[in-house]
Formats: sequence, C-alpha cells, structure tokens
Amino acid sequence: MWTEKYKPLRAEDVLGNPKVTEDLKKYNWKTPVILYGPPGCGKSVLAKALANESGYDIVEINDDNIKNGKTIAESSSLFGNRKLVVFDNADNIDDIGEVSDILKVTKNPTILITSDFESKRLATAKKLCEKFQMRRPSPISVAKLLEGIASKEGIEIDKELIKEVAEKSDGDFRAAVNDLETLASGRKKIIKEDLSVLEGRDRVSDIYKALSTIFLKKDIQESQRSTYDLDEQPQNVLLWIDENLPSFVKGPQDISRCFDYLSRSDIFMGRIMSRQYWGYLRYAGTLMTSGITASKGDKISFARFQFPFYIIRMGQTKKERNLKKSIGKKIGPRLHCSSKDVARSYIPLYRTLIQAKKLDAKTVGEEFKLEKEEMEYLL
Repeated sequence: MWTEKYKPLRAEDVLGNPKVTEDLKKYNWKTPVILYGPPGCGKSVLAKALANESGYDIVEINDDNIKNGKTIAESSSLFGNRKLVVFDNADNIDDIGEVSDILKVTKNPTILITSDFESKRLATAKKLCEKFQMRRPSPISVAKLLEGIASKEGIEIDKELIKEVAEKSDGDFRAAVNDLETLASGRKKIIKEDLSVLEGRDRVSDIYKALSTIFLKKDIQESQRSTYDLDEQPQNVLLWIDENLPSFVKGPQDISRCFDYLSRSDIFMGRIMSRQYWGYLRYAGTLMTSGITASKGDKISFARFQFPFYIIRMGQTKKERNLKKSIGKKIGPRLHCSSKDVARSYIPLYRTLIQAKKLDAKTVGEEFKLEKEEMEYLL
C-alpha cells in the first residue's frame, strides 16, 4: 500500500503542521506528550518519524501489553537505546488508570496519541502531559504529497485533478493517498473521467434498504453485502441496527440471539478503534449483518425505521457543548480554572447572579468579550 510505501522517515517530511514538528524535534522529553488532532492528520506518522530520526526504538503500549507497561517505560531497549513509548488511540485503552500510572514513572520519551482530546477518560493523563495539537492539513499540503507520490510512481495527472482529489479527502492524508492509489490502479495517466470511480464509491446507499435486507430477508450473503456501499461509518451502522432491532424482531429467544451477535460485533469495533487494525471489520460487519439475519427467526414485525437516538442526542447537544467550551476558554484563564469547571460551576453561577440583578449582563459580556450567541446562552 502506498500509505506504507511513502510513509515519511524524517519529521521534516511530515506535511501540514511544521510548528508542531519543529517543537517536538526540540522537545526535552522531561514530561510525556499528548499529541492530538483529527484522524489522518499525521499524528502516528510523526511519532514514528521522530523515533527514526532520533535513533529511538519505538514501542507501543496497548491493551495486550499494558500490564508490563511500567517495565517497558522504565527500561532501555535490548541494545541499550532509549525508547519512544507510544500509546496510540490512548482514549480507547481499557485500563486508562494504568496509563496514568505509567506516565508518572516513565524514564523514556512518551507520547499519547488521540483524536478525541475532550474524552473524559484522558482527564488525569492530560494533567501529566505537555500538549501538542495537530490541525487538519490544508488541501495544498495534501496536494503536495500526492504530487510527489504521482511523480515517483510515474503517474501522469493534471494538477487540477490532484487538487480535486486532495479536496475530497477533507484533510485526511491517508484517505487522499488511498484515493490516488485507487485511481492509478492499472493506469499510467489519470484523466477527469477516472474520478468517477471515487464518486461512485461516495454515493450514498439507502440505509433503510440495508436494514430491510438485514431484518426482512433470509439470504445471509445478501445481508452481508447490503452494507458494503453505505456512506456510513460501521459504528453508525451498528447504532442503526441496535435502535431498530427490537421493533422488528419479536421472539424473546430471537431477540436474545440477535443482541448476542450485535454485542460481539461491538467488541470487534472496540478492538478496531483501540488497535487501529481494520482487518477486524470483516468480523464486525458479518456479525452485525449476517448474524442478525440468521438469528431473527420468523416472528418479524413491520415497523417504521427509527433514527438512532444516540446520534440524535449527540447532534442536539453539540451546539450547547461548543458554546460551553468557547465561554470556558474566555472565562477560565481569568478565574484560573479549566473550561470544564467553568461549564459545571461558573456558567450557572453567573446566570443566577445576572438573573438576580447582582451583576449587569452587559458588563459581564464586555469583561469577558463574549459574542452575542455566547451571551444569549449565558442568560
């Protein structure tokens, strides 16, 4: 795969976040680091490049070896080199308390990598780490990477098409390189019409149709194939099935068997997220589709499909969470507390004081430079 073939070996070759790269190259490693940013922005690649450039032996700690984590973090490598200890997708490690214990004793450079910096599970770990944020790379940075790969592979492609592929990736280096490799398969020249391959892949296949196949039909192979072209994350497909299963499957024993398969699928999804090994998807997908179809029995009801409540709830609270966060960033430094403490304690306090006319709303807004929408939420 080109993502492996063209993986940067030097930190300076990691595109998109030059300041973070430069700061980490100069870092003294007296304190562990938490490296965070959106998926595909190059966090893991940068960690490996830093290790390679510094002569460190990179060692990843995950659920499989975390019980030996302290020994790993406190000792040198087999040949006496320093290690770069990495917790990839740290927020998904089961024993998160052990991660914090390891951070307190590590004698080697240590990096926690996460795409979910706001995860409550990382609250203690974040206090022990120096924070470095990687941002989503610009289409220009992605296009530069793709141009280099196309040149090395002898692929002729117009710069405008490179730009289009880069923009489709939405700042995800991995996705962009995979797309270019897909387009170049069996070709030495890529033209405008070839991009239809990506458009076909991105077409939304009706989730209702897939659910109908899973719940109402009996062909387990067709059930498994029903989700192949869905423009939906596997985790969300699982939520759709979970939400609608009780409405369609009625026999108690049948429901029990179906949820047994669904729970096993969820376990594999958890392993995918914690280990980033997508080979497990073949098991997760089969269990949540064919497993349900084979177990649902004959007592089937016809009902209207329901949108997953979990996704609805997350969408409803997103704006509120963002407002709390933005207010917290403005009030927190003045009160010497975290954004979370502001949201939990001080927003209700200011709201009460303003409503009781103990404080003037306009004065509070000017004092903390609150925007109109933030002020409306505070009131």
